[in-house]
Amino acid sequence: MLKQGISLAEAAKRLGVSQSDLYVAVQKEQISTFRTDTRTVVSLGALKDYQIRRSFISDHKP
Repeated sequence: MLKQGISLAEAAKRLGVSQSDLYVAVQKEQISTFRTDTRTVVSLGALKDYQIRRSFISDHKP
């Protein structure tokens, strides 16, 4: 079974963040990625997980 995913540029757009902010999150392993033959992509599940964690954290900041 092939994994489905979206490009890092598309993931940044969907999250409403800059590509550089997304790259930092990927580098800090806050969002999971995987490699296809030629590119690094984000699964839709990983994108949703990150969105949930990000909203939870922002909702609970003092």
